[in-house]
Amino acid sequence: MLKLMKYEFRKQVFSKLIILALVGLLEIVFFFGVVLDKENVIAMSMSLLAMFTFGALFFLAFESIITYSNDLKQKCSYMLFLTPNTSYSIVGAKVLTAGIQIILAGIIFFAVFALDGGVLIAKYNVLAEAKKVILQAIDEFLKLKIDFSDIVSVVAVVLTSWISTITIAFFSITLSSTFLENKKFKGVVSFIIFIALNVVVTKVTHLFLGDIESYTSNLSIYFIWESVIALLFIVLTYIGTAWMIDKKVSV
Repeated sequence: MLKLMKYEFRKQVFSKLIILALVGLLEIVFFFGVVLDKENVIAMSMSLLAMFTFGALFFLAFESIITYSNDLKQKCSYMLFLTPNTSYSIVGAKVLTAGIQIILAGIIFFAVFALDGGVLIAKYNVLAEAKKVILQAIDEFLKLKIDFSDIVSVVAVVLTSWISTITIAFFSITLSSTFLENKKFKGVVSFIIFIALNVVVTKVTHLFLGDIESYTSNLSIYFIWESVIALLFIVLTYIGTAWMIDKKVSV
């Protein structure tokens, strides 16, 4: 599976290089403004970076889905499914690659904003009050009694929800490719199936867990069970996708 993951990373590396290049360009503009005390340049670069971060994370989140769709459409990409690797390994590698990429991107963008914020606070006295507020907020946060289970539950629900979105998308695309091969409207059908399945996930979660307001005293319990439900759909859609690739999708 590691070889398959490396293949997925290489296949999508060009878009990552473009994103890094644009981030680097915005950082050059930012530090140009800092060195020359150009407040309008600093404000412009930070605003553009914020918008670009949102767009880049959104793109990265769905790039794997777009890539998978293209793999089923293009004959050269489809050859991957004819290699000795099992369909479960191929789909699993795609899901893991997507998850790792979005996590790394989030860490990188957070580090960039932390660096820029630190530079501004260190350089400009006018931000001294902001620095004081930030330090006080950090101090108050450290005093909070946060259970380890709370952290685990939040991380678990974020990861399982995201992976569930990917596997549901893969399942929807594969399902439409199975029964609507060579049909021009199969992309629309895939999207409808994707929306419908996500609605089902939401309904099932609400059916078993009820309203989140009833868990205000212990949100970690709600998040853990929500993660379990998401994990169930991950397993079902993952197996369904791999099975259809093995049995149904023709070249």
